[in-house]
Parts: sequence; structure tokens; C-alpha cells
Amino acid sequence: MKLRIALATFITALSSNFCSPLLAQDSASMVAAFDDLVTRWDLLASDLGSYEGLNKYCTEKAYQDNVISILEDIHHYDSVLYDAIARKARFSDNSEMKKTLKQIEEFETEFKGPSFMKKLHDECVGRREIEKSRTETKNDIGMNSYDGQVMVLEADLHKYVVHITKLMDHIKDHVHHLHIE
Repeated sequence: MKLRIALATFITALSSNFCSPLLAQDSASMVAAFDDLVTRWDLLASDLGSYEGLNKYCTEKAYQDNVISILEDIHHYDSVLYDAIARKARFSDNSEMKKTLKQIEEFETEFKGPSFMKKLHDECVGRREIEKSRTETKNDIGMNSYDGQVMVLEADLHKYVVHITKLMDHIKDHVHHLHIE
């Protein structure tokens, strides 16, 4: 875990010098950018957490690219915030900083890009199966019916999306209380 964080910090530092002007931002603009991303995510999550949103993700390339772009931006900024908070935490014994760092680590391990993309891919596979057997299951009753299968898939996806949203909101709240800007 420490090696991964050290590698991420090194890549972030390297990127700030050569790749992304976003990383060169001051702390206040980083916080504002993360706030903007949380808002963008909230709008996306309300759609993506539904069967219709999943259907859109699975079938529309532009929507899928938007989801991936927002996810990449989120992980970029939470890595930058992690680095900024970790630097500040070295000189402080602030429990809120430690809690924020732990939540960012949780976000980066449980909901990192590849995990999220695999989850969405698995949900798209499930959606394809449901749609493939739609005519046979449309008049069934209970969990095996078309509506029952849609409800189960939607509930699972919604739970996942809500967990991400809550974690991002916690990180946002902590960052504002820490006044890293």
C-alpha cells in the first residue's frame, strides 16, 4: 500500500512538471475543481444509478466517454488532494487530516478506475442477458421476471453509485474543514 502511494505521489509530481497544467494549480483552485467534480459526479450518479442510465452507458459511446472522463478527473484530483494533505499532515497531528487520508485511500482502493470500469462492464453484461431474455421473462412473476431482474440489477448498481457519492461527499467536506487552500 505504501509503495502504491509513493508511486502515485512520484507520478503526480512528475506529471505536474511535464504533463498536466491542472496539477500546477494552487490549493484553492484544486479544492474548487474537486467541488466542481463532485457536482458533476452527483448529476451523473443520479442518472447512472438507474437502469436507464446503465442502458445509456452500455449503448452510447459519448455517454460512456463522459463517465470515464469524470472518473479519471476525480481520481486525478483526489490523488493531488491526498498528496497536499499528506504533506500538511506530516507537520500536524490533526485527526481530521488522518481521517481524510484514510477515506481517500479507501476511495482509491475500493473504487479505483479499473474496479469501477469492471463493475460497469459486469452490469452491462447483466443488462444484455436481461434484454436477451426479455420476451420470455416479460410475463413471469417475481425475481425471474424481466421487471424483477431489472430491479435487482438496478438496486445493486444504485448501491454502488451511492457509496461512491457518499465517500466523495465526505472527502469534500473534510477538505473544506481542513482549509488546505
